[in-house]
Amino acid sequence: MARTPVHPRSSSIVAAFTYLLLVLFRDAITTAAASPKAPASTNGCIAAERDALLSFKAGITRDPKKRLSSWLGENCCQWSGVRCSNRTGHVIILNLSNTYLYYDDPHYYKCAHVDFPLYGYISSSLVSLRQLKRLDLSGNVLGESMPEFLGSFQSLTHLNLARMGFYGRVPHQLGNLSNLQFLDITSEIYDHPPMHTADISWLARLPSLKYLDMSYVNLSSVVDWVRPVNMLSRLEVLRLTGCWIMSSSSTGLTNLTSLETLDLSENTLFGTVIPNWVWSMKTVKMLNLASCQLSGSFPDGLGNLTLLEGLNLGGDSYHGSNSFEGTLPSTLNNTCNLRVLYLNENLIGVEIKDLMDKLPSCTWNKLEELDLSYNDITGNLDWLGSQTSLTSLYLSWNKFSGHLPLLIREMANLTTLILHNNNISGVISNQHLSGLESLERIIMSYNPLKVVLDESWSPPFGLFDVYFASCQLGPEFPVWIKSLNNCYSIDVSSSGIKDELPNWFWNLVSDVANVNISHNQIRGKLPDSFQGMSTEKLILASNQLTGRLPSLQENLYYLDISRNLLSGPLPFHFGGANLGKLILFSNHINGSIPQSLCKMHNLGALDLADNFLVGELPHCLPTELKPSTGGSFIHSTSLNIHILLLSKNQLSGEFPMLLQSCQSITILDLAWNKYSGKLPEWIGEKLPSIVILLSGLISSLVISQVVLPNLIICGIWI
Repeated sequence: MARTPVHPRSSSIVAAFTYLLLVLFRDAITTAAASPKAPASTNGCIAAERDALLSFKAGITRDPKKRLSSWLGENCCQWSGVRCSNRTGHVIILNLSNTYLYYDDPHYYKCAHVDFPLYGYISSSLVSLRQLKRLDLSGNVLGESMPEFLGSFQSLTHLNLARMGFYGRVPHQLGNLSNLQFLDITSEIYDHPPMHTADISWLARLPSLKYLDMSYVNLSSVVDWVRPVNMLSRLEVLRLTGCWIMSSSSTGLTNLTSLETLDLSENTLFGTVIPNWVWSMKTVKMLNLASCQLSGSFPDGLGNLTLLEGLNLGGDSYHGSNSFEGTLPSTLNNTCNLRVLYLNENLIGVEIKDLMDKLPSCTWNKLEELDLSYNDITGNLDWLGSQTSLTSLYLSWNKFSGHLPLLIREMANLTTLILHNNNISGVISNQHLSGLESLERIIMSYNPLKVVLDESWSPPFGLFDVYFASCQLGPEFPVWIKSLNNCYSIDVSSSGIKDELPNWFWNLVSDVANVNISHNQIRGKLPDSFQGMSTEKLILASNQLTGRLPSLQENLYYLDISRNLLSGPLPFHFGGANLGKLILFSNHINGSIPQSLCKMHNLGALDLADNFLVGELPHCLPTELKPSTGGSFIHSTSLNIHILLLSKNQLSGEFPMLLQSCQSITILDLAWNKYSGKLPEWIGEKLPSIVILLSGLISSLVISQVVLPNLIICGIWI
């Protein structure tokens, strides 16, 4: 099972961040109250500032959640996201942030607004808001580059432009914001290249700055990043995650005597050893050096950071890891405030008792988050009984053995329990889960466990994610699943179920985003329609399901019903506009592939192999409409298919013309059909990305590296 990524970035700075927001809010109101009386309109809104906001609104081309729908009428102070000074009428706060959560966050599916940013551009008319204290446009998509005129807001104390898809140079004009206390220009949006700069000397002109986040801004060309940062003597939070920083000064950030959060994760600035100046920063409460390619023993200097509340020396498969070996140092006796500890993806490889004994006993009733996953740690789980304050526990991909202790029910604060890919055996019963009143995620997959829960059992908590893949749940279909009606993900694949699909199943999963019951021996019939379901990912593969493929709802992104007993033709509208992967191989589906395939512009993988399909692939005419990034529609025949597998059917005709619309295709398998003729010469021009081609065509065309320059494998049966 693929590891569920975790992003431990917020919990350890909640107190500091909350305090900072309170300070900023207080300062904004105080400063506004002290400003000279301005000519406010009788409606409490200055006309020039209302016009400036309306000009900004005019630059918004898409507003999917209608967040600017209240921007009507004379009094702009009552508009959504706008706040004015009660005394002067000046706009002092403009907050149009689009809340951002990681996709694996268990609360993500509840926040539908996270995926609905504003689109357009930032109008320079905002400069007319001369008393603006706080500007937050984070999470929206408002232009390609960060506007230089943002450096003109002389009164600004709070600027948040995080994750807006900007690329190009960070404007040095930000250094003109001399009153700034909070600056977040995080550049983390995976669909865009990050912002960059070779000069951050302008930071030294922000003497009041308390919070700085430039994560994922490319600073690899900055000669000495330490010097300007070290001049920010009031700085409390510094985040430079993934900034391509390659080296650091030997003197370090010793001038930052108020620093509480230091996050330099996903950089290689230290080599393999953390420099001593880090251990001299005794005000630090949260230290994040994850994915920095550090190695060796855990440093003794950790004991110097007696105020430490959060420590992250872990990593992940995407950003890299560290390679610390052995147990923790014996210098942690006075580290009594530790609440968050992430040591995942290292080379610890010791008995769990040896590791936990190094944590001072004064932390045992305070530790809230613990991640030791991917470390080859051995031992049993009996020690969990003393960790009653834990809210999140990640122990996956280790060598834990023995039974799950009944004492786990004493962990009433636990929200996340992730123990997959270990050797934990025995039984999970009602008794184990009875006291876990806060549990939201339980991931126990790939352990030799037997799950025995009463039919009448209903969780005393609101579960979001339930993963019991490869645990023993069958042979009967577990009735307790019926009670998981508010779930986000359910995975009971390969769990020994040999039963009829219950009637209530489809009603349950209609409100569940991710469902996986594959690789069992489940019998039953598909419903007549998937319409009205909220499901995004549905995996029913390798069972004994019958019936026809129903019409699919718009939400569905991933559907796998391969290796079942489906029959009949594909429905005319067999895929929604959002469908990304459709896997139906090894069934008894017949008929032709519908014309509606031409409208499935987001489809990336289509596998209909080993069925009884006949005829030709549809011809996509240039009249099909495709949504553009600006919200309008354009005429297009372009499809986004990367993988197309149609082998072992009875498809016929010449090489499909449809493939001229599939220029992103990399893997194509048409073998064991009834195609005839030659491979067309346009294949090299129209399919430049193809690397694997399996075809049953009779061909006299010699395929060379010139015709298909990226081709790795080419199987042609004559």
